Amino acid sequence: MHSMPPSSSRSLSRAPLRFRAARAVLRLLLGTVFRVRAEGLYLLPSGPYVLASNHLSWVDPFLLLGWLPASPRVHFLGRRGAIYNRRWKRWVLGFMGGIIPVDSGEIRHLSVAVRGVLQHGGVAAIFPEGAVGTTEGELQPLRRGVAHFAGESSVPVVAVGIAGTRELWRGKSIVLRIGAAIQPTGSLDRDMASIEIALRAALPTYLHCTPLFRPSPWAAFRSV
Repeated sequence: MHSMPPSSSRSLSRAPLRFRAARAVLRLLLGTVFRVRAEGLYLLPSGPYVLASNHLSWVDPFLLLGWLPASPRVHFLGRRGAIYNRRWKRWVLGFMGGIIPVDSGEIRHLSVAVRGVLQHGGVAAIFPEGAVGTTEGELQPLRRGVAHFAGESSVPVVAVGIAGTRELWRGKSIVLRIGAAIQPTGSLDRDMASIEIALRAALPTYLHCTPLFRPSPWAAFRSV
């Protein structure tokens, strides 16, 4: 399966009813298990943009789908092996859509798919670290694709920081924080430096806490 751009006849500036319904259920389920707070949603552009977020856990894209506005529609770039490694993930993501699977050697395909999302008014969401982080509040080296995709389509990069998902348990506090929007300047180096500064600034302060009671099944929940 190759990553493909959306149909040329379909606008992504407004999410379809099916996605809105699935998003509502996803938000209800995650909101029942975790204490999620989103900050700075008013900072999000109304038009297409590239979303750049740190990445601590498998739950991150589901939280972003649930707590970011339904429109414009968010499409995630993700490694195929991580996206489709569980049956339930394949089912949920297949139902909701909005996934651009990434394989090595598919750079041209990927560029076309991202450009198609942005040209049709959608949001291309990227975890530019390229791997799952191991420590709350720290940022790994960023890959340059995030600035390349934004510059190619002349859209801003919006930094989003996530805190609280590295370890998960029932009632865990999780914060999503919207940061600055970086406009492409035409210089990849300059844009990457600005994106890194914005992403570091967007990282919420993580208050380490240990639950009084953590049921044993939650140990496996980290790597679902």
